[in-house]
Amino acid sequence: MDRGLKAPLSPNEEITLRRVAYGIAKPKELLARDVEQLSRLALIDRQGKRLILTDLGRRRLAAMPGPHFRGPLSNEQGVAQVFDSLFKKPTG
Repeated sequence: MDRGLKAPLSPNEEITLRRVAYGIAKPKELLARDVEQLSRLALIDRQGKRLILTDLGRRRLAAMPGPHFRGPLSNEQGVAQVFDSLFKKPTG
C-alpha cells in the first residue's frame, strides 16, 4: 500500500488525480491509462459511475506541491469561486 505514496507519477497522472479529487471531470473525459495506473496504485477507486480518491489517494494529494482544495468542485459556481479566490488581486 505504501507504493501508492512513493511511486512516481507522470505529470498527466498528477493532473488526473487532481481532477478526480476536485470532481471536475467525468471518468470518460480522463485518460484511461492514467485512471488504470492510479487504480493500480490504490489512489482512486470507482464508485458506481464516479471515480473517487481513496484514503491513500487523499494522502498522496496532500503531499503533492501546489494548491489544494477541500471537497469536490461539483458545479460551475464552485469552480468559479475557487478560481476567483486564486486569482484575486490584493487590495490596498
